[in-house]
Amino acid sequence: MARIYAPRQAVRRGWFDAANSLEGEEAGMVLIGSIFDLIVLGAAGWWMLPHVRRFLEAHGQVGPNYLGHTIPRGMGVVLWLLLWLQELVLQGAARLESSGLMGEISGMKELSSLEMNHRVFTLAATFIFLLGWTDDLIGSKEVKGLKGHLRYWMESKTLSMGAVKALGTLTIAAWLVLTVGNDQTPIWQMGVELILLILMTNTLNLLDVRPGRSLKAFLGSFCAILFFGLYFLDLDMRMFFPMIPVCIGGLLLLSLDIRGFGMLGDAGSNLLGFTLGYGVILSLPWEAQCVTVAVIGFLHKQAEVSSITQMIEQNRFLHWLDRLGRT
Repeated sequence: MARIYAPRQAVRRGWFDAANSLEGEEAGMVLIGSIFDLIVLGAAGWWMLPHVRRFLEAHGQVGPNYLGHTIPRGMGVVLWLLLWLQELVLQGAARLESSGLMGEISGMKELSSLEMNHRVFTLAATFIFLLGWTDDLIGSKEVKGLKGHLRYWMESKTLSMGAVKALGTLTIAAWLVLTVGNDQTPIWQMGVELILLILMTNTLNLLDVRPGRSLKAFLGSFCAILFFGLYFLDLDMRMFFPMIPVCIGGLLLLSLDIRGFGMLGDAGSNLLGFTLGYGVILSLPWEAQCVTVAVIGFLHKQAEVSSITQMIEQNRFLHWLDRLGRT
């Protein structure tokens, strides 16, 4: 697969320069296409929720939550399905455009680039999802933290599923960073982005021990990145296009998750973290990336020595935010 240069070269100017010149009918058709895409994803996700929940329950994919109630786990599969639905929509639009059925629209000339970048991210996200899904199926919930996985390896002389997931995440993250990079990106910056992507993937998993906590962190952080990127860095909205299906899925799952009717599972929380990390490395300057690494590094240290939940409960605002909406 060819390397994708568009994201890094367009961080401040926007992904597609041609899109800025769209006028009249062309801009209207692009807007209609975007709205149609959002409607399709939202309707499909809404339809999937009860079917995925029944599927998980019928196949025994249930487990106790923090209160001991047995609920379906692995609802994060909805996020992955929406990613591939988005890819299907883009593939269909590209075929229609290439066949001439959509007419000669200058704005559609960038469709193939948009589809290629979405495909790269979707492929990487699929491997992250599968690693998390495998951990949900066969991983031990008793082995936690870096010390726990290291102790398990020393005692059993075999890798825990958590360690396998960490190695797999390292490989996929390295591939994605190299794929979206270019020859002008310094090696040290790519190293920061790799660390950020790995830690962020696990951070949302660390937070997913209480209803709604992981989704609140993802949606809130994504909105902050979107606002900062659009209003301060003058980014093109389409830079965030690959992350839209996960955001829509997160919004749909929030009500289910926060009321304790279903769990994201490692598959869902790891996919949320990977998507958020991708958004950070794609849009924010390296200084902000370094700050992000420091913050999530602190959260990992806190999880090792104490508990993130304990830290949240000791802060009034964080405790209120954590309990907001929870039944």
